[in-house]
Amino acid sequence: MNPFTTKTILPLLCLLLITACAGKDPLFRPTGKAAAVPDDNVPFPDYVQSNRENIEQVLNEVRPDNGERKYLGGYSNAQVAAMRSPFQVPVNEEQRCSDAAKGAGKGFLLIHGLIDSPYLLRNIQESLSRQYPCALIRAVLLPGDGTVVGDSLEMDHKDFKRIVAYGIKGFQEDEQTTELYLVGFSAGTTLAIDYMKEQPATEAAARGDKIKGLILLSTSVKAKASRASWAPFVSLFKDWESLFAEEDAARYESFAYKAGAAFYTLTKDMMGPEYALKVPVLMAVTADDTTVDAEAARRFFCSSDAGERRALIWYQSIDPKVNARIAQTADLQCENILEMPLEDIKEKFKTVNLSHLSVPMSPEDPHYGLQGRYRHCRKYAAKPAELAACRDEGQDNLFGENNVEALPAELKPAYRTLRRGTFNPFYEQLEDMMFCFTDDACSTDDLLEIQ
Repeated sequence: MNPFTTKTILPLLCLLLITACAGKDPLFRPTGKAAAVPDDNVPFPDYVQSNRENIEQVLNEVRPDNGERKYLGGYSNAQVAAMRSPFQVPVNEEQRCSDAAKGAGKGFLLIHGLIDSPYLLRNIQESLSRQYPCALIRAVLLPGDGTVVGDSLEMDHKDFKRIVAYGIKGFQEDEQTTELYLVGFSAGTTLAIDYMKEQPATEAAARGDKIKGLILLSTSVKAKASRASWAPFVSLFKDWESLFAEEDAARYESFAYKAGAAFYTLTKDMMGPEYALKVPVLMAVTADDTTVDAEAARRFFCSSDAGERRALIWYQSIDPKVNARIAQTADLQCENILEMPLEDIKEKFKTVNLSHLSVPMSPEDPHYGLQGRYRHCRKYAAKPAELAACRDEGQDNLFGENNVEALPAELKPAYRTLRRGTFNPFYEQLEDMMFCFTDDACSTDDLLEIQ
């Protein structure tokens, strides 16, 4: 049997062509203007403004607006810069109110994931702002993200840690903030966990940094692929693990080995006991996550020492065998896990299971939501007809995680194309659980009863 067929050669040729072009395209080269870590004395609003201006400037230089649609949804560079930049709500601190019943005194630091941007936590911010209009909410931008993907070639996990420390220090010095919650998505959860390990405190001691709890969405303590451990070595002589056309206004689509190396370095020992959390934690994880090891995240939750104030939202697998195996694995079973069966997904969401990307996003999001402007169809990049079908609004297109394609025939749902999920059908429940978790008047029992 000849393995070299049109089906196998075409994607390979496309990848080789893109790789060859990447060496010449400024989009895939470092700009020298990547987001950086500011000095400690730089006010957060100034940090936000300078980054937004820098992102727009870089985009105008590398991908100028010239009438060509570069991003799905037809975004301008100014709109992309606004989506990707760090942010603060309220924008002007003078606008903060002082009503404790409306969240005065609460602070939230939002930390996005690898090759993502703060936009991935915009829905979370909007939810928190509605519930706590007097709270201060800030989102940092990981150095190397936000501008163009070529800047990810110079990512360094030490810079990630430094920007998180900068964000926390700002709340520590803010006299109006009395309690701080770290809210992470994907690698942002890794950085939150790493910070807690580096800055330990006993349960009885008041934390000088004011951290009261962690909200960890698509918790990332271990990569899904075993080859992730190769990334630090491979990054020494090879730039790109994957290359795409960069059409998502909110995040990068190509993946550099340097980014993988940064993630592996942060997580390589994270299952060790020294990382076990000792502060209240709310986690949300999908069993079918193909980006990170979901079962490692569940095991991490069960091994934490966070006391009673903790909960894990577990979105079950589309594969009954996976659910059965997890149910029979002793170290994956502990108290305060809320199992979410996929059968509860409403038909209107056209979703078969939850992806890594979908957890923090609302179905109402204008970019990633059910009717959003972006469709995650990268798996069809080398198949123009299927790519067009995936981006079409036909009734037979479904949202789901990448593992759906590998299901046995008896489990695989019928679909024309499978879009990778970019929103959470259970977002309203996640929202309510966040509100309860951050409200001292709402008990853990109340938290676990939210449906």
